[in-house]
Formats: sequence, structure tokens, C-alpha cells
Amino acid sequence: MGLTSLILTGCGRQVSQDPSRNPDLLATGPASRLVPRPFIAASIDAAGGLPAWTQCRKLDFEAIVTAHHSDGGFYLTEHRFSLYPWSDAIQVTAREPGAPIVWQLVCGRYTLEGDPNMDVSPLRDSYRQYAEAVLQIVTVPSRLLDKNVVLARRPVPVQIAGQWYQPIDAQYQPRAAASGDKGSIVEPSWTQGTYFQNQSTLLVDLVWLGNPLAREFLLVRGYDYARTANGVLIPTKIEIFHSDREAQFGPRIALIDLKQ
Repeated sequence: MGLTSLILTGCGRQVSQDPSRNPDLLATGPASRLVPRPFIAASIDAAGGLPAWTQCRKLDFEAIVTAHHSDGGFYLTEHRFSLYPWSDAIQVTAREPGAPIVWQLVCGRYTLEGDPNMDVSPLRDSYRQYAEAVLQIVTVPSRLLDKNVVLARRPVPVQIAGQWYQPIDAQYQPRAAASGDKGSIVEPSWTQGTYFQNQSTLLVDLVWLGNPLAREFLLVRGYDYARTANGVLIPTKIEIFHSDREAQFGPRIALIDLKQ
């Protein structure tokens, strides 16, 4: 990736270096004072609280990933994740046998480094969706506070797999691209979603993402939440599934187990 000028560090901040060369330029805080809406405040508190998340610039972790083939087989690999909650950004590095593959998503702009022809992972055609799912479930508090997301709380809870959830529906809006192109707009790959607030823990541990026009739907679920060094809670186990318009569980795409 060539060096460019005036690349955004997040969705609205400019620096004179390329974050694809130095992703830590994305490690910024929220651009303005945050006031959570009442129906999401409890989930942010359950995940460590707004003060801790406001100070959380970056989350790094490694994981063992079980990627599933459509025929029922599976493929084991290791991924390294760097997430930037307030820049709406994630970078994933896969240690594949042929050569490492690195992909990055910044404010909806997707880039990949490496030779896809050397990649044998069953995830190779869905790296973007995979990255978006991980970013959503790990950084739920900052996603709920994103000014480009319109939220609406449903009046009636729903039961999923024996657990009661309060659904919070989301509409994802186009946003300014993370680049120096004046007036450049990125359309969201997901146009709608639902954040499911667990009624027992108050955590949003299940997220549905949908793009009805493209007929693409995902469910991502977090388990075994643990507190990080900076005080926020994140899932240490993540499952990503195909789904449908009704947010039903389909075939599992990947299981991610964070290294302790």
C-alpha cells in the first residue's frame, strides 16, 4: 500500500501519515463528549463503564480460530487482532502457511495485504464480514455510541436459545471515508442490525447484522467475558454464524478463542 497524505486517524480526524503503515495512528479517543441514551447506558456499565471505554484507545489480543468449511470440516489457524474502538477500525493478521495475510477495516474502508492465491483458509472470501463481526461484538459500547448509527429499542423482549433479550434495532448510515478524498462517502456493508441486550447480565452479547439487498446476514455471539488491563470487559470466546432475516442461527462460520 503506497504512502498517502491526509489520511484520517478515525472518522473525522486527519494526520499526515498513512494508518495502513502505522495503524496506531488510529488509537484515539471519542471526538466529543458522550451521553448514552438511557436504554444503552446499562449495557455500557455492564461492559466496564463509560469512563473506562472512553480511555480505551486500542485492544490487542491473539486467538486460536476454528474456521468451518461448508462441508462440515474445519480449519485451525491463529489470528492477531488490533481493535480501535473510537476509530471504528480493526486490523487482523492471519499466520497462514503460504504467507501472512493482513486485512484492515477503517470506517467501512476495507484493505488487504498478501497473496489471496496462497490463502487456504475457508474464511478467505469473507474476511471483511469476519472483521466486522469481531469489531461489533468486542467494542459494543463504542458501536452503540456511534453517531452514524440510528438506534431504536423494541418494546417487547424476545427469547433466544432459552435466554431473554431486549432487542435494540440499528440502522447504519453512510459515512465519510477514512481517506483524504474530499467528499468521499462509504456505504455501509450492513444496512441494519440488532443489538441483543442480555436481560440477566445486561451485556449486549449477541449482534445480528443484515444487508437484505445483498441477501447477507450474520449473527455474532460473545461468551466468557473478562476484564482487560484497561478495565473494559470483552468476550474471550466469539462465535460467528450465517443467519437470515429473522436472526435465526445458521451454519457456524468461525469460533474464536482468545489466548489467555
